[in-house]
Amino acid sequence: MNTESITGVVVGYDGSEGSVQALDWAAEEAQARGLPLTVLHAWGAYRGGPMAVPVLDVKRIAEDALNDALEHVRKVSPDLTVRAVLRRWPAPGSLIEAGESADLIVLGPRGLGGFVGLVLGSVGAQVAAHAACPVIIVRGAPDPHLEEPGPGRVVVGVDGSAASRAALAMGFAEADARGLSLSAVVAWDPVPAKDLPPLVDEAGLREAAETAIARLMIPLRERHPGVDVRTEVVAGSPRDVLLDAAGEARLLVVGSRGLGGFRGLLLGSVSHALVHHAPCPVAVVHAPGEAGDVRDEGPPGR
Repeated sequence: MNTESITGVVVGYDGSEGSVQALDWAAEEAQARGLPLTVLHAWGAYRGGPMAVPVLDVKRIAEDALNDALEHVRKVSPDLTVRAVLRRWPAPGSLIEAGESADLIVLGPRGLGGFVGLVLGSVGAQVAAHAACPVIIVRGAPDPHLEEPGPGRVVVGVDGSAASRAALAMGFAEADARGLSLSAVVAWDPVPAKDLPPLVDEAGLREAAETAIARLMIPLRERHPGVDVRTEVVAGSPRDVLLDAAGEARLLVVGSRGLGGFRGLLLGSVSHALVHHAPCPVAVVHAPGEAGDVRDEGPPGR
């Protein structure tokens, strides 16, 4: 195992279209935050294919892919500190290990080679569930080579859980670094009048929720005074409300598991749905101490 600590932004790269998009996002992220960028690829020898490929040739292909990535980043971000790291399988373990010291992991929506099935398969799900640092899945991001993205906002799903408080902190940092506004969105499930306690009405409950969120944001507003912030309490399920809000977002930030999550499920049903279906990049953030370890046995036939 490579015990070298990796700091800054880490991007999983394999040369696929999705990983190139993630690479562009990660380079912009590192530049905005003033952090170094590490391009990480995990490779392994496979059996059972139509042709036997020598291990040295597989490794050489991986090295060429990483060199292409470094050349790409240095062209678009010449002042950025960037390096490449080549790891052997398992891919999830390599990324999760890097996340122990990194500030952020960035992944594409799906990949090839060392990151086969990314997000829609086991790799992205494991990394988002177990990495100690936030993980951004670059879904639906605008192509930076076609046009300059216009002003936008960061949307944060908030429910008062420890994970959503951590998500709110990341949302403020992202909005500040990128010059965006921030929307703290609460999904409000209307309560039937017959189920309300005496002397309590729904308007009062909504007002209490808005007040609680405002209090949560006081220290974050002080830390990021330049961020334009608004709070939205929207009727509907968290999944539907956040998917709708994400349509106008440059980034959607959610906690890995909210108040309704089952303990032991490190990626809750709402965050799981969003990383699969959101129309914009999604950041998954764990509460401090929530992420767990994972063991990956590597590719089939290894």
